[in-house]
Amino acid sequence: MLVRILTLKIRLISSAFLALLFLINTPNVTAQTLHRFGQSIQPIFEGFERNTDGTFTMWFGYLNRNYDETPTVAVGDLNGFFAANGVNTAGPVDQNLLLSDPGPQDRGQPTYFYPRRQQFVFEVVLPADFVGNELVWSITHNGETRTAVGTLERENIWAVDEGVWSANRGRGTGGRTEIEYANEPPAMRLVGIEGQISAAVGRPVNLRVFASDDGVPGPYERDRRGRMDPLPNNLPEVGGGIGRNSPKEQGVVNYVAADETGLALTWIKYRGPGHVLFDNAISALNPLGEEVVSSATFTQSGTYVLRAYADDSTYTTYSELNVIVQ
Repeated sequence: MLVRILTLKIRLISSAFLALLFLINTPNVTAQTLHRFGQSIQPIFEGFERNTDGTFTMWFGYLNRNYDETPTVAVGDLNGFFAANGVNTAGPVDQNLLLSDPGPQDRGQPTYFYPRRQQFVFEVVLPADFVGNELVWSITHNGETRTAVGTLERENIWAVDEGVWSANRGRGTGGRTEIEYANEPPAMRLVGIEGQISAAVGRPVNLRVFASDDGVPGPYERDRRGRMDPLPNNLPEVGGGIGRNSPKEQGVVNYVAADETGLALTWIKYRGPGHVLFDNAISALNPLGEEVVSSATFTQSGTYVLRAYADDSTYTTYSELNVIVQ
């Protein structure tokens, strides 16, 4: 098994467009009802960016409508991608609109879904000649099929740049802009991992990561953030654990982890059949550079994908690790 390390910037886009997507895909919208279990997963198209080589990068996230249920949905007919032409709604897709070659169902999407809103979870790179087509992500869970329609049209709405990222993650302000920001994403690497990684059920494996950052935007006084009213029916608080349940604060990779020093590391499960128990899952690091040791214990055999995120409260960089558990 090979270790695959990917590095990226998490780009963020205005929540107004995401709210519009939910309205389009919900037949009868009334007062919001909150649930622990039994609800669907809404895939979300976050936006796209142009690459210097002429290709495009689409970004996707999701809303697990449950506050407790964390489903595993394997890649395939219940969790897959297909390319189409002429799709203009987020509902069920007419099979006649699929391209003759709809492409692979596996585009790097998660199979494990954390509660509530997880923004800009993964990216899909598409060729320059994909313009005019749509990339559709479909998830079926709890008897409901939900879709997200990725498009390269309406660039004035769906384009992502530095101003959008800053405005929609953590303490960022502003909006889409032509200004290049001084902040650089964190740097990180897995340490001491070569070739195949294996583990045994119930026995922890050590995970070592080195990360650093340019120190921008830096630490933040958490007490400056107000608390929101508790959710009804004793629903759990998700995300950063700071008494705030707005979408950008529900993420398992949460910007508040970087408050103390300006840099944090977070481990998550991305794919795999069983539970993963992390020790030292979230750590505050010295932005000048620091190595941190965590561990993961697996409850079931199988192939897992773990991700480690370095986070400066605006940008994140991740490394991805495959683990075979026997």
